[in-house]
Amino acid sequence: MDLLALRSFLEVCRHGSISAAAHTLGYTQSALSRQVAGLEARLGGPLLARHARGVRLTRAGEVLREHAIVILARVERAEEEVRTAEDRAVTRVRVGAVPTAAVSLLPDALTAFAAERPAVRVTFAEDFSPRLVPRLLDGEFDVAVVTDYPPGLPVYAGLDLVHVLDDELYAVLPAGHRLAGRDVLELAELADETWVEDYEGAAAVLTGACARAGFTPRIDIECGGWLGKQAFVAAGFGVMLAPGLLTRAIHRGLTLHRLVDPPRRSVYAALPRRPERSDHPDHPDRPDRPTGNADAVDRFVRALVRTARVQDR
Repeated sequence: MDLLALRSFLEVCRHGSISAAAHTLGYTQSALSRQVAGLEARLGGPLLARHARGVRLTRAGEVLREHAIVILARVERAEEEVRTAEDRAVTRVRVGAVPTAAVSLLPDALTAFAAERPAVRVTFAEDFSPRLVPRLLDGEFDVAVVTDYPPGLPVYAGLDLVHVLDDELYAVLPAGHRLAGRDVLELAELADETWVEDYEGAAAVLTGACARAGFTPRIDIECGGWLGKQAFVAAGFGVMLAPGLLTRAIHRGLTLHRLVDPPRRSVYAALPRRPERSDHPDHPDRPDRPTGNADAVDRFVRALVRTARVQDR
């Protein structure tokens, strides 16, 4: 298949519109349509279904999209490795992580790791756990920082999980809230509040914790971003739960409160299994540590675990 056409197809998928994708890529709409038509002719069926507001993927299109992501990631990796094949000094660690890890855990771990291995180049990309693990196993990352937030981590063959920390969730209230002066709260004290939540995993944690406290939360505002959630709560439109990893990024118009018997989520470093690691998945600092990129990955995981312990004090 034509790699240029695959890249164009993914851009159409991202925009949901051939005209918007053409504008982003600098093509005419007809030129982009011909690229998609060429893919459809090669694969023997329609990849896109047109509707009034743009296009949607057919089932065949959804299958191609998943493969195209992996194919193009592998191509980019191959191009980069070929370009740097003669530069033996360059070692890379490719890290994927959940967004909450980017607030303080990863920056601090990278600082510690860079002090130990300054010549190693670290790249980073955000995603959610259910998508990070397949991308890791497809070879896009060397290590992924994931959580067991619902729906939980699926069981994958060939995967090692190194426990990094158990992340306590906090109640977040607007500064003028009647309970804002309290350091510790019972979740049941917030039974009559409106809640602000984002994706299904976080909502499931909230719903489960509230069920144990004897009530069902009223979620009136669904907002997918941390900044947006904080803004709604700071403006007095509800309360929310926040993982401990996010506490450094708390809005000045909010108050943070520990909970009695708080819900928690576990954070892990996920790595593709290597034969020499298979007997010791929880000990990246074992004495038989390998060399090269594998050594750098294990050292990065060790820095991650050390950082989490320091932040937890």
